[in-house]
Amino acid sequence: MRDDFVYIHLEPIANLIYSRGLSVEDFLRGIPRIPTHILLLNTPINDNLSVEPHTQLNTISGTFNIRKYLTNPKAEHVSWLDYSHAEGLEELLPEEIAELLFLGHMHTHYTTPFSYKLQNEFVFLSLGSKHLKVYYRKLKNFYPVLNDSLIRHTRLAFNERRMFRRYDNFAEIPQSMLRQLTPILSNGIIFAFDQAFEQEKQYRIPILVVADNGQSPIYRSRTSLYNKAKQVAVLRYNMTSGHWHLVITDSHAFEDDQFY
Repeated sequence: MRDDFVYIHLEPIANLIYSRGLSVEDFLRGIPRIPTHILLLNTPINDNLSVEPHTQLNTISGTFNIRKYLTNPKAEHVSWLDYSHAEGLEELLPEEIAELLFLGHMHTHYTTPFSYKLQNEFVFLSLGSKHLKVYYRKLKNFYPVLNDSLIRHTRLAFNERRMFRRYDNFAEIPQSMLRQLTPILSNGIIFAFDQAFEQEKQYRIPILVVADNGQSPIYRSRTSLYNKAKQVAVLRYNMTSGHWHLVITDSHAFEDDQFY
């Protein structure tokens, strides 16, 4: 079943994005470049892959091999981080290796998800069914990923209701527009494609702020996310001009982080 909403939650101190509806493909298309080396945080060890002797964890090298492995439908629940050079792995102390194991097992960081020895840009934690936790060393690298996901969802949502008039050439969403949403990301927002509609040659996608119920976003159900969620903006695509517009319908939500 196709996802009919995208949920984004930002933990700003850790540069952590928890998402539902974003895919591995969205991530790989959106980041500036695919890493050349990744360290898999999953256990048990896969004997069909290289094993780094110091950490006793699997590694994959080469952008082609990495893309092929990560996009394989059989490679579900894969968690990993990138690294620059093998020497960085060899320099890790036992406690640093323990932190990597904790990261892979508990899906959260113990001290910091970014290692100066590994020079990693990302930590990618797959929770399955397009539930992802991704740490970005540079948060700006998240917005192209979000752009790719939203365009994919827009294309699917728009075309699934049409037998003959398909539209596949949705333009890129300006990053400056997506960054306007940053003040509300820490509350958690929904791009409600299940409520999207076309009117007067404009396709409209409601943006909802999720009400805080004290529960971790990891464990919240769809019903819980939508319960008491409030529309604060609309992402609008002009089918004639090919331009996106962000229409803020509740400016107060963007001024006060403690919206609820």
